[in-house]
Amino acid sequence: MDEVGLETGLYGDFRLRTIYHPIFLREGREAAVPWGVEGRVQAMLGSKPFPDEAFRASTDTDDEPMVAALRGLLPMRNYLNLGIDGLAMLVSFESPVYRRTETAVACMDALVQAIADVWVEPSLVYFAVGNEVTEDIFTSIALELKFRGLQTALSDFGTEQASLSRLETLGPKVVKLESSMFARLAGVPIAVRLMTSIVERLQRDGRQVLITGIETADQLRVAVDMGANLLEGSLLRAARQAGVVMDMSPVNLAALLSGSENVVRFISTARGQRDMPQQR
Repeated sequence: MDEVGLETGLYGDFRLRTIYHPIFLREGREAAVPWGVEGRVQAMLGSKPFPDEAFRASTDTDDEPMVAALRGLLPMRNYLNLGIDGLAMLVSFESPVYRRTETAVACMDALVQAIADVWVEPSLVYFAVGNEVTEDIFTSIALELKFRGLQTALSDFGTEQASLSRLETLGPKVVKLESSMFARLAGVPIAVRLMTSIVERLQRDGRQVLITGIETADQLRVAVDMGANLLEGSLLRAARQAGVVMDMSPVNLAALLSGSENVVRFISTARGQRDMPQQR
């Protein structure tokens, strides 16, 4: 911990710092208001960011669970440095934590303690699990989370049956669409129609749908047309390092959407008329 209360991790020559990605709750097509943040960790070598893949490649195999645990806990431990009360927090652990169920359970207990240490309301914390948890231990991990009273989010949600079965097992309140899948499908109207029907089904079951990595006005338009509840991406607001003042004012969606050009119209029987990007 430094002199201003920021917690960082040290691994060899690397310093691990917390980065927060703002998440906004959509209110119609006009605006989106602050909902929370997703906490991630950036490795620094000296004063410069170090690529994630290169950092992982430089981590000793025996150290990977410890480093992954540290990367998962740091955003929670720096929560107070957000400086904004009432923000939800989306947290997760990377795959090395789940190599042994005992390690995963210990990390969950450490997260529960971190929540208590920073005096955050537990209902504001969403523990996300996705493809980093293998099928053979997914059910036991879901049970451990429920036992500890942690709210859950399902990451990497796609259209394959594995995602649907995981949805039933975990019972998450937030479902995060797989970001690379969304980027691929965003320009394909037929695929977007399919995803829209899936989003509607999730919402009928009382779940909120999160789309991340929104970088263009066309992607934002697709996310809004699909009916996503929660939005994240550099188009809406840039990520910020813990300790840096974060702008969590509402986002003017209407102004951002006005930058989306070359659209065609199609009719969705569930939601009415839509705008969709036209591929050229």
